[in-house]
Amino acid sequence: VPGVIHASSQTKQTVYMEPEKIIPLNNRLRQIEVEIEEEIERLLEEISKYLFHLNSDFEKTRDILEQMDYRLSQAQFSILIKAKPCQFSEKEFDLVELKHPLLALSKKDVISNSVQLTHDKSILLLSGPNAGGKTVLLKSIGLAAQMARCGLPICAETGSKIPFFKDIITSIGDSQSVDEELSTFAAHLTILEKATKFKGFEYLVLIDEICGSTDPEEGASLARSFIEAYSRNEVFAIITSHLSPLKTGWKETDKLINGSLEYDKQSGKPTYRFIPGVPGESLAIQMAKRVGIDSQIIERAIELLSPTTRERLTRLEEIETLKKGITTLQENLKKQTSEAIANKEKYHKMLSDLEKNKEKILHKELSDARKKVEEAISSARAQDTLNKHRQLQEIKFNLPEIVKSQPSDNSDQISNSDDFSKKFPPGSKVYIPSLTQDGIIQSTPNSKGEVLVMSNSMRLQLPWSELSPPGKPINPTSQLVRKSSNFSVSLVENDRVIDLRGKTVEEAIEELEIILDRAFQNQEDRIKIIHGHGTEALKKGIRSYLSRSVLIRKWKAGTNDSGGDGITWIELAKAD
Repeated sequence: VPGVIHASSQTKQTVYMEPEKIIPLNNRLRQIEVEIEEEIERLLEEISKYLFHLNSDFEKTRDILEQMDYRLSQAQFSILIKAKPCQFSEKEFDLVELKHPLLALSKKDVISNSVQLTHDKSILLLSGPNAGGKTVLLKSIGLAAQMARCGLPICAETGSKIPFFKDIITSIGDSQSVDEELSTFAAHLTILEKATKFKGFEYLVLIDEICGSTDPEEGASLARSFIEAYSRNEVFAIITSHLSPLKTGWKETDKLINGSLEYDKQSGKPTYRFIPGVPGESLAIQMAKRVGIDSQIIERAIELLSPTTRERLTRLEEIETLKKGITTLQENLKKQTSEAIANKEKYHKMLSDLEKNKEKILHKELSDARKKVEEAISSARAQDTLNKHRQLQEIKFNLPEIVKSQPSDNSDQISNSDDFSKKFPPGSKVYIPSLTQDGIIQSTPNSKGEVLVMSNSMRLQLPWSELSPPGKPINPTSQLVRKSSNFSVSLVENDRVIDLRGKTVEEAIEELEIILDRAFQNQEDRIKIIHGHGTEALKKGIRSYLSRSVLIRKWKAGTNDSGGDGITWIELAKAD
């Protein structure tokens, strides 16, 4: 096969050749590949030139996206640790139920502590056992201050207040520097001295184990001197220490308050709860017991304690026990207060619901009572007890006359609110007809004529005119007597005529019942009822009632020449 040899094997037994016929095709393929590469380069150059003019827009977009990512991360972190916004205050330093944000992020049950400082007590000296939580509380306060400066919610409850600090000076951990030839203690002193240069409550000083890496006596003297300087400079400071001389001997002008972390002596473990106002013991011997140090060494260490130290430890134990009891009482009081508030809200809701539904309840009771009366009348009719019904009606209509014949007591008549106040001053007992129960007057009538009445643990605002002396409820029969006068008698036909037009069905039936009873007593024969047409609701309601009444023998609609279907003629039943 004619062609071009490009290579061969090492043994020369095999050669690699390109047939002559495909050489033009391969050349064309390579040419096309080169053209494609050139076109890609051209397009990239053109796009680059176009995008170059949008460079500033891309930078702005990138900056915006960075800010969005930053803010969204802050928000997401705040949600995870359940952080709350704090209030900035120049005069108040009050962190409510503070937690370390990293502990809140990794654990469900984290002990929270409340820390409060003022301008008069601006320095907190924390003491207590090793591994008791002093440094964690110190860092929690520092993180809260720094997060607030960054505009972040802090890991504390709503209502926390903190100054907007210009600077936060810290000495936490080992600050030694080999390059600067500083030992741990020397580096620590450098930071303490730097902190004395700041003045004003807009600065926060955080010092862990102040002067703790040297001789205890000299370290305590140095520490007290630095703390007095911070007090004169009027800065906020949180300081931890195990030095016993620092826990006592402070003057009121030093603006220092002691604080400690609680230790449960029964379990031998720290509770991590902050106790303000009480210095804590380092409990080195107890810690030695916890880690398993030989008992002989521990007993010898106790023997070597000075009498003064032993007495101080005993007094501190007594104070700590009292403080723990007070804390328990405070927690119980807080719980009882919350329950009382919840019960008060529940009571107010029940009272509000009762006021809203009072009319509805009374209307329902009235409807139920009327229904029962109608059922009783129907039952009486079925049992042919008309005479008994007549006797009941006689008693009913003679009752107002009996009431009128009773001697009146002018002393009970009240014509205005002043008379009511004189007769029923606050503390007096009255009867509430609408509730059928007694109540106690709580106030004099207001401008609306309403008084405050306490009844069955309910406070009610009622018109004084609706109240009566205890044991003398308002007589509802008098209302029926007044309503019974709304009728007329036809002189021509000698038939009673009742005009019920314009009334509701309930009003018409109530008035009709009174007039029918009176007509039955007078042994009248016929009654003419004028109800009109309208929507026919009144006509149907009246005729439905007439069909059930035991006083009616029969009824019929009026004729065309006597009013038509707009009137109803009734014939009364006769007593046996």
